[in-house]
Amino acid sequence: MNPTAKLLSALALAAAVACGPLSVSAAPAEQEAEPRKQTDLRAETPSADVQHIAAWAVHSGDHKGLPFIIIDKVNARAVAFDRTGKLLQTTPVLIGMGVGDKFAPGVVDLDMHHTLPAQRITPAGRFFADEGRNLEGQTVLWIDYDAGIALHKIPEKKTKQRRHERMVSPDPAQHRITYGCVNVPPAFYDRVVRAHFKARGGIVYVLPDSAPVQAVFKSYAVDPRPLFNVRQTRATTGSAPFERF
Repeated sequence: MNPTAKLLSALALAAAVACGPLSVSAAPAEQEAEPRKQTDLRAETPSADVQHIAAWAVHSGDHKGLPFIIIDKVNARAVAFDRTGKLLQTTPVLIGMGVGDKFAPGVVDLDMHHTLPAQRITPAGRFFADEGRNLEGQTVLWIDYDAGIALHKIPEKKTKQRRHERMVSPDPAQHRITYGCVNVPPAFYDRVVRAHFKARGGIVYVLPDSAPVQAVFKSYAVDPRPLFNVRQTRATTGSAPFERF
């Protein structure tokens, strides 16, 4: 190489070093967007409203890093997630025989046996839920303690209301039979509720019968692009009043 070529080569190398590593391209790379939080549905296909609330709860952090259950009254299903937003299990449920989302004034103060069928609703809303015992000493997950609404195992013995038969019916209308509580299969309670809610409690979202979901929960649609999960913790306690089986 002649002296002139050597000089030009040296100058080019110096300029490249001054501008930074040789591996950096001339055009700056676009900064990646911050990852966001998302549920993991594990190939399940819950209703659109369940998917909406689950995605919003995790993306917004509304579930406070706790396990949560979404009660889909229209389809008589419960969909449970762990504290990271991973789907644990879905199950059929029994719910209040009345169609509605709020108790009429004075209904909460009545003995459940003195209520009319239309008044026996499972109220919609967001509830902090934790385990406790009812008046019969049974372990339940209290949803609305003051109203006596809990999630608990379906009675072991067959009942006059044919609850065991109704639990497996494909017709959601057949699942409306309780005084307001949510009945679940024993295996679901033991494997999901007891395992994940016993230590710190969790959140239960009861979807409305007719009102727009976003109006009830002040939720928003979540962009379905790949996101990640968030983890937090919280502790609380609970125990036992009148319960609307």
